[in-house]
This record gives sequence, C-alpha cells and structure tokens, in this order.
Amino acid sequence: MAGALRELGYNVSYVGHEGDGAPSRGSSDRTIIDYARTTNQVVVTSNHDMILLCLEQPQPVIWLDPHGRQITRDELVVLVFRAALEWELMLQSATGPVCIRALRTKNESLSVERAIHLVQQRMKRIAAKKRGGPRPKPLGPLFEFTSK
Repeated sequence: MAGALRELGYNVSYVGHEGDGAPSRGSSDRTIIDYARTTNQVVVTSNHDMILLCLEQPQPVIWLDPHGRQITRDELVVLVFRAALEWELMLQSATGPVCIRALRTKNESLSVERAIHLVQQRMKRIAAKKRGGPRPKPLGPLFEFTSK
C-alpha cells in the first residue's frame, strides 16, 4: 500500500521501514501516532484499537474496512489507486478530526462519534464470533407440506 501511495506522489512511511525513521515493528500505537503527527501524515489501518486511539488523540485516520472478508494485497493496491485522490479531498475539506472509512467500493467521511460507534459494534461482533457464542436458530419453514 505504501508503494502505491508513493507512486502517486504522497509522503508515506510504514511501520518497520527504517529508511525514513518510521517506528519499528512492535512499536506502541501511541509511538506510531506521534510519528504520524510529527511527519504530518495520516494513519491508514484496519486495526480497530488503533482507529479508536486515533479518534481519541485526535489524529486523522483512514479505516480500511474489509467488512467481512480480508482485503488482499492486490485489492489494496487497486483501492489506493482508485481512492487516494478522494481521500485527500475528504481530509482537506474536514473541519475537525476525521475518520475516512474505505470500503471496497466506496469511501465515506465519518464524524468521530459515528466512527467510534461503528468500530465498537464491529469489535463486539468479532469478539462474539471468537467466543463462539450462541447462534440464532434458523427459522423453520414458512409452510408445512403434508402429503395426503
């Protein structure tokens, strides 16, 4: 993803890229946000905890939302080339802290409150899936057919 953004002329770093002073892998989320802030960069992530922390700071964040199915590397590159200009315009027009939610087919600018609500809902669903909580029973047939 960073390579695709660089090709488009954006100032990009990524965690673990030591050539430009970026934080190393395993760095705390706060360290990453501090680095983004000092280099005037936007955090791009699909990590829910990082999104919430960015919104608390406030640090602009682009939420790569796979919405059910992980986004492949190829899909990420296409997403970046298709959406980068739109993300830039959304960030420039924001009047306050912003979260841009990047889905496969659309982008939306979310208020901090709305973004927090959506991220927390997603985290609850993921946690429930991991716990293997009770699943709703399928509905029975609407009509029962009896043979005469």
